[in-house]
Amino acid sequence: MKWLLYLAGLTLVIAAGTWWGGWWTVPVAAALFGAWRAHARDATLTAMLAAACAWGGLLLYDASRGPVGRLTHLFGAIFHMSDATLLILTVAYAALLAAAAAACARGLRRLVTPA
Repeated sequence: MKWLLYLAGLTLVIAAGTWWGGWWTVPVAAALFGAWRAHARDATLTAMLAAACAWGGLLLYDASRGPVGRLTHLFGAIFHMSDATLLILTVAYAALLAAAAAACARGLRRLVTPA
């Protein structure tokens, strides 16, 4: 239950940060979370899932309000891939960015402060 609260909270932080600050808030929020939860085994996985949920939610929100479908179709044609593939890669980018940042911060924090 506590893990779901961490996941939901970090998802909201990443979504809000991306909405108002841009994509770079994903690694910043994930790194802060990874450093804060350095001794928890699931910190990297939590950051990765939170980023995927946040960006997936933002894409769904934009799809309901704006021309995301046309934009996705245009970029899909430019990059020679389907619309679904492009959306999956977008969410995967956020997830991998968050996982890398959380893992690096977690590792650095564990080097500095012993268990």
